[in-house]
Amino acid sequence: MSFTQEETSEVEICVSCGAETSFKKDDDVTFRYGYIEGAGQLCFKCSQIKKMHKTGSYDVVSEWTKYG
Repeated sequence: MSFTQEETSEVEICVSCGAETSFKKDDDVTFRYGYIEGAGQLCFKCSQIKKMHKTGSYDVVSEWTKYG
């Protein structure tokens, strides 16, 4: 399957909320943050929510106050 130049420069859309992500459709999925195999790409916000569900921590803790 070959893509045209216009199709490869398109931005991926978040499969959860529909927002544009920072990744292009032709970016390698190996290096994408928030990519779910079989589903698609998550935006940064949705990938953080997924991370919170996975860890069970919903506290809004700043990295600066986390360690003292």
